[in-house]
Amino acid sequence: MLDIIQRLESVDPRRGLFLYDDFVAPSEFVPYREFASRVAGAAEHFRARGVAPGTRVVLPFETSSSVIFSFLGLMELGAVPLSVKPYILSTPKGPYRDFLARIRERYGASVVLDVPSLAGLELSLERLPLPPAGAKRPGAKLREVAPGELAFVQFSSGSTSFPKGVPITHENLAANLRMIIRHDYRTVDERVTSWLPLYHDMGLIGGLLTCLAAGNDLLLSQPASFLMDPLGWLELISSERVAGSVIPNFAIDYALKSLKSADADDLKRLDLSSVQGIYLGSEPINIPNLEQFLDILAPCGLRRDVFMPCYGMAETVLIVASVARGQKVSVITAPNGQPAISVGRPLSEFEVRLRAEDGQLCGEGELGEVELRGGSLAPSYFLDDRPLRGDDGFYATGDLGFQKQGELFITGRINDRIKVNGQSFFSGDFEQAVERLGFIRPGRTAVIQSQGRIVVLAEVNHPSALERLEDSRKQVRQSVLETVGVTLAPQDVLFIRYGQLQKTSSGKLQRRAITEAYEQGRIRTVTPRELRADLLRMRAQRLVLGSVMVARQRGRRWMASGKAALSAGLLRLKPGGQRQGGR
Repeated sequence: MLDIIQRLESVDPRRGLFLYDDFVAPSEFVPYREFASRVAGAAEHFRARGVAPGTRVVLPFETSSSVIFSFLGLMELGAVPLSVKPYILSTPKGPYRDFLARIRERYGASVVLDVPSLAGLELSLERLPLPPAGAKRPGAKLREVAPGELAFVQFSSGSTSFPKGVPITHENLAANLRMIIRHDYRTVDERVTSWLPLYHDMGLIGGLLTCLAAGNDLLLSQPASFLMDPLGWLELISSERVAGSVIPNFAIDYALKSLKSADADDLKRLDLSSVQGIYLGSEPINIPNLEQFLDILAPCGLRRDVFMPCYGMAETVLIVASVARGQKVSVITAPNGQPAISVGRPLSEFEVRLRAEDGQLCGEGELGEVELRGGSLAPSYFLDDRPLRGDDGFYATGDLGFQKQGELFITGRINDRIKVNGQSFFSGDFEQAVERLGFIRPGRTAVIQSQGRIVVLAEVNHPSALERLEDSRKQVRQSVLETVGVTLAPQDVLFIRYGQLQKTSSGKLQRRAITEAYEQGRIRTVTPRELRADLLRMRAQRLVLGSVMVARQRGRRWMASGKAALSAGLLRLKPGGQRQGGR
């Protein structure tokens, strides 16, 4: 990575990182030419504070230039950044402190980068100050690294257990970056945008580091900016002529709500014809929602072949397989009768096979666990005795899928599998069926199997769904029956209080923890009165967090419409003030 940053000194001075607090305010521009001197300046700052090669530093990866250069500066110093989620305001402090304490205990890291979100938190780790704003060492030459040297540690999603540290070597990092750039054959003239958090492999590797390696502009926004203004993301793509992005499936589901209620004039202003490829991954893809998204934005110039469903994981740095750029997405019927979407062919550096429940290797079209070998697969977990690879070098991923004509289809996780009369289904099949209903909150449903029963735990978006409880349950059961072909018992459809569905740092449901909470009686159903209280509290939080952003957004749109009207008026005027065509 360091040699990549050194080479950036010779790129066009207009190329670089554009950091946005939201999709409206002007960006902070950092030319790629300055990266080497900024990285060296951060390293010098840390060296002066006693950080040495090998020092393990917990790095809550906020989206800011100071934290990005801290991350790279620690690598330049030979220290080991442990990339973790930052503290998010309005969430409980206790669990986050416990999380950092477990990281310290497990990985021997006694120092934490003192990012702004940690202010006001009592921590057991020593705080390491951020470098001064704009710290530089002009003309610095970054060090050469050995290929097998550890660059940083990133963490698995933690959907089934405490996140496992994955050691990312400089060699494996460079290899996976080359795979991505070769696969999407981007050019330096293309612009990429991302709002994914940098503590997650898709955001860090797929968003930030890939752009540094390719030398193309990156328009990087805060994760909260998309949550507050999903249409703003599309407007940024339109106004800045963005060619690529990387998103989880959740983004399609979330943006779709805003698109359905958007003003026609807002959509008419969008020009998405510049988009060439959007990596789509991280979680099962909701095929009907993806089709609706494409249908709505087709008049805005968004082509149907821009989405690139992909498959990857922290253990391989990032990418393993992906649909090619410009290739229409393939949807076929899975062995369990449900629709499945292709994530493309595994990249040539990886060897992929599938193994059935009985231990036999799968043939064409047979469902099994994905195992892989080669490429940029980590040799082991970080400071962990648990083996990552088997004796033959293959890593059992815990993901289930099948292969058809060389393409890989992912159907779910082993722990997400639900057995009904000997047939395998997946939680996601049920959850997508439930979330088709308008009164269910998108992304807020968990379907589990407990003592042979299939249980739906869902949040609703309006008290009226609870006031007609039996009808709402009937609609859920009917949607599941029509979509999946499984009959649910009425008493197993539960509408629950907000905030009980535990998720990983990357937004995946922690199904094991949710199942345990249900079986221990800790999942509470919700009454209409409680739901009204929850909705009021959420609206208050959104007002506090989003008022400035919304005001800016409205102001920008007002200005845009005002300028358009003014321009139209001026065009109709002749010199001297007479109206064209007037008598």
